[in-house]
Amino acid sequence: MSTRTLQELEHELHRDERDMVTQPDLEAIRAAGMRRRYLTAAGMGAALLATTVAVGLVLGLTLGGGIGRAVDDVPVAAQPHELSPLAERVLDEVSGAMQVSDWQVVLPAPAGAAHQWPETDMAVAGTPVDTGARHYAGVTSYRAGAFPDWLHRGVAKIERTDLASDDGSHPVGSTDMGILVDAGAAYLGCVGSDDSCTPALLTRDAGGWSYQWGMGTEDFLRPGSDMEVFLSDDYSTGAPGELVLAGLPGTDVARVDLVTTDGTTVPGHVERGSVVPGASMLWGTVVGKLAAVVAYDADGDVIEDHELKPCSNPVDCEVR
Repeated sequence: MSTRTLQELEHELHRDERDMVTQPDLEAIRAAGMRRRYLTAAGMGAALLATTVAVGLVLGLTLGGGIGRAVDDVPVAAQPHELSPLAERVLDEVSGAMQVSDWQVVLPAPAGAAHQWPETDMAVAGTPVDTGARHYAGVTSYRAGAFPDWLHRGVAKIERTDLASDDGSHPVGSTDMGILVDAGAAYLGCVGSDDSCTPALLTRDAGGWSYQWGMGTEDFLRPGSDMEVFLSDDYSTGAPGELVLAGLPGTDVARVDLVTTDGTTVPGHVERGSVVPGASMLWGTVVGKLAAVVAYDADGDVIEDHELKPCSNPVDCEVR
């Protein structure tokens, strides 16, 4: 994280009056730098598959990641311990902004703010559920004008300088500088048809459902497969926490416990067959970090006690 002062940053911005966000060539691109998970194309239709490939190609060029992936996590060891000058200004001048950690602030999305890339109303099977958590986006995932000019340009400048890779590529829509936009309620749903759909994190606005990221390896929810767990940052309590999403094949799960690293057990939620046909989908939120997910049947017997496996890079950390 840069130690430049706010005055130095503003001086650089005034020297560079051009628009900091360049429109990508592919209209289907969502904000590079926001979290993306592996998207399984099976059963989702040719149009969605084409969009997925387009996303992967541009993210690969922009961030150096694989198809369908873009990860915006800051390693714990690299996290700052105080607000940046720009984040401090957000806290002082943006109505509704809230500090949620030593180095992060969350601000509300302006009403009617347009995203940098067009949203697509997704075909959703089953009945999505509100997870109780929120989805977060970066300032530059919205078009210029949605936020004060100094904020949009300031974040874009950090993305192009402090967060740029050695090859000159840089993220767009990043939250790595500690400034996050509350983009609305996070829903667990299934994208595709009633016959074949892929579990996904969704958001909803006046235009309909918007796909944020999909979940699961090729074996996810297949008969005989183990539980897979997916995590997303959540600050809905005003403190750092995690939205926990998981799934098991079949509909035998009656309840689920979420166990944190400090030993706290939090009851989770279960939907059997209504979100993903023929599968048990599990979710909940915790404050702090998750250590394990324990699923039980109706008799109280453990179906699976799933301890999170260690991970050291963004790809390995996508499925826990």
